[in-house]
Amino acid sequence: MIFSRHALICGNKKKIEDRFFYFIKNEKKGFYASKWIRRLQLLNEKYNYRIDKEEEEEIEYEEKKEDDNIKKVYPLWNSRRSGLLGYKVGCMSIWDVWGVKHAVTVVKIDNCYVINQKTLSKNGYEALELGVGNMNVIKQSKNNIGNFIKRKLGFIHKIKEFKCTSDCFLPIHHKFSCRHFSPGQNLFISSGIKNKGFCGAMKKWNFSGKNKSHGTESKAHRSLGSVSMGKTINIVFRNKKMNTHIGEKSLVKCSNNKLFRIHSLKNLLFIKGTIGGYKNKVIKISDAKGRSFNKFKNKIFLYYPTFIYKKNKKYKNVIDMPHSVEDPFLYNEIPLYDPPNK
Repeated sequence: MIFSRHALICGNKKKIEDRFFYFIKNEKKGFYASKWIRRLQLLNEKYNYRIDKEEEEEIEYEEKKEDDNIKKVYPLWNSRRSGLLGYKVGCMSIWDVWGVKHAVTVVKIDNCYVINQKTLSKNGYEALELGVGNMNVIKQSKNNIGNFIKRKLGFIHKIKEFKCTSDCFLPIHHKFSCRHFSPGQNLFISSGIKNKGFCGAMKKWNFSGKNKSHGTESKAHRSLGSVSMGKTINIVFRNKKMNTHIGEKSLVKCSNNKLFRIHSLKNLLFIKGTIGGYKNKVIKISDAKGRSFNKFKNKIFLYYPTFIYKKNKKYKNVIDMPHSVEDPFLYNEIPLYDPPNK
């Protein structure tokens, strides 16, 4: 029994399921039956993932108590907002209005709120400490448990800080949402790498290696080569490119990744491009700096210090970045031959 891909996607889903489960009852369940069960499950997931009409419509958002203490700030030339912490969910593809395919990484902002404020008088610099997620009490250290109880906080999974100016400080226990960033803006992202173990110099530093023949010893084709001088100075200098460990501890910083979409009900960010690390890895996301910030400063509006909800106002749940006015597939007609000179 074979179902074509066109029939599964475009046909009536209920009829296909009825025929399929009738086939399983009459026949013995084997390899092919289990395979088609999995395919139907994936098909149902695709249907469930699509955005419902209720979600696309505008809904009224209830006012929060945390927003009462926050006031809008008119930024100065050196004003700097706080970033966010989120979990990497995975990668997917999204098509825009013109039908252009975009590779996107999905980030979930789960229970991210302010823990502590660091000021110039106490700490010597200005920053906000943020916490994300929840963690079991058994896995927490005694110092962390004492700090969380003093500050009247829950048991947090990860704590990291973002440098920001004092005019953009937010009160403790303020919970962030994905509306903190506006779609279309550029983001700076820092995340870890997948653990790849102990690697040689050719993989780590892109060394060319030795000759395959002409006197090269066996098992020396991918070796490092000379490390230092043998006669004058018998030491290896610092920062010498050698065999080393690749993975977990090293950070990767992605710059100028655009925010493609925001989903406020599920608190998701859809960021263009790839982000390093495993699934469920904690990621630091902040506004772009320097040229990339000044380039889009007048085009895309940023909320200082963060997004503030207003009374009796409706907000869209799904917001995309502004699409291009011109059709990207509309190319100029270029003749394939040289027209005759008149």
